[in-house]
Amino acid sequence: MFKEPKAMREIHKIQEKLYEERKGLSDEQEIRLIRENARKLMEKYGFRSRACAACKS
Repeated sequence: MFKEPKAMREIHKIQEKLYEERKGLSDEQEIRLIRENARKLMEKYGFRSRACAACKS
């Protein structure tokens, strides 16, 4: 039997978690969730989107 590397096990756990969080969502709800999470990460790390009109000053 193939022994899965530790990094791949971690990736699979993350994929399973994301699937469980999103499995009942409509397409619109999933897009909203992805955008909100992206916005939070951008704020956390100090990034700004060139496409975001509200971010331009």
